[in-house]
Amino acid sequence: MSHLPILRGSAASCCRRGMRFAACITVVGVLLLTAACATAPEPATPAPDTPIAYPIEDGIKATVIGTPPAVRADLPEDVPIKMHALAPLVERPVPPVLEYATPLQYALAAQDEAAPLVFVVAGTGGTAAGQKCNVIMRMLYAEGLHVVCLPSPTSVQFMLGAAPHPMPGYMPADVTALHALMRAVRADLPANLQIDGYDLVGYSLGATEAAFVAFLDEQKQQFNFQRVLLPNPSVRLWTSVRQMDALLEQNLPGGVASVPSFVAALLADLRQPYAGKRPLRINQEFLYRAILAQQAEHEQMAAVIGLVFRLALANMAFAADVLTDAGRIVPSWLHLSAIDSLEPYLLASFELTFADYVEEFLLPYWNSDGRSVTRRQLLASADLRSIGDWLAANDNVAVITSADDPILNPEALAFLRDTFGERAHIFPNGGHMGNLQARLFVRQVQQFFDP
Repeated sequence: MSHLPILRGSAASCCRRGMRFAACITVVGVLLLTAACATAPEPATPAPDTPIAYPIEDGIKATVIGTPPAVRADLPEDVPIKMHALAPLVERPVPPVLEYATPLQYALAAQDEAAPLVFVVAGTGGTAAGQKCNVIMRMLYAEGLHVVCLPSPTSVQFMLGAAPHPMPGYMPADVTALHALMRAVRADLPANLQIDGYDLVGYSLGATEAAFVAFLDEQKQQFNFQRVLLPNPSVRLWTSVRQMDALLEQNLPGGVASVPSFVAALLADLRQPYAGKRPLRINQEFLYRAILAQQAEHEQMAAVIGLVFRLALANMAFAADVLTDAGRIVPSWLHLSAIDSLEPYLLASFELTFADYVEEFLLPYWNSDGRSVTRRQLLASADLRSIGDWLAANDNVAVITSADDPILNPEALAFLRDTFGERAHIFPNGGHMGNLQARLFVRQVQQFFDP
């Protein structure tokens, strides 16, 4: 695998100054997303309780922009969400370069009276403190539920503190570790919390994982989930991630090799409105002004979505490499400190495609130390079709997604319609989680959890 000069200038220099790896790629990811956003025409603001269709008809654009303010649901702002730290479920030394991802945390929003408790599983790379977790927690708390949000098995926090096998991507291992984390959280909850039963939600990759967790729990009989909701799942995980790689390769002329000039142009455009003013700072004001200032083509937005997924993979692969001494990114003899330059490892990680991760990380790991997992087994284990009969037979499991979700293809949409029937709520548009805060989406979620 060759090492291309992916990032230059201010984005790469943050790594030379000792910024932690995740922060480097997060800053780059935020800059890329903001630079690609364009504003959709705002419809006239309707009454707060008026259902209105999600107005963005392009799934790529919807994924990037999210929910325009005029069609957002009115969710409570005063939800008592508190972060709780757990002792590590797995004993392992914490490499100094990954110390930023400790401690292992979950978020809790507790009602004052008895109620069901719903676990929410974050999407790719997400933690319990993420924005999407916050939105979902608020919409479920408003329905009278206790809500717990959990980090994704692909997050560095989970890999460090909850994963016996810190090499995410083999679904049986990830789901078993996720189920164990749920049991640990249950044991850690306040003693006075009155729980009437358990529900489960996961979004994006977390939705796919939640389906497998529910299937596993039916065998273990630990939670006996009453309701399981799957917003925007992938059906065949590895097909979905290949589609994300394709967004980058097909919509950015020159593919990864042209990323340096693409990023440089975006950074230049972003800095222009702030020239001569106070230092550039990533906050809500900046994001809002950047969105208004930028005009982007469909292809640019598609490339940015691919880049953001690639950045998430880079973070995960770097941590997996360090935690398992794989030596594919960081030499196994090298022990990075918190102040070492991370630029060369960022560049090497960023070059990985999801196919590279399967071939160079997952398969070697799961075929070492007496383990044996074939490529076919690994890919099939993350395919919802493997539990399709169970999903079809369980009326307490439902799915919500959009027909223009870029992680789905026509075959995946047909599977969801055929398997879930009336329990498949497929909006015509909304992209991948772009309509998460839309009134129709929120209403569908809340109706599913009505008593």
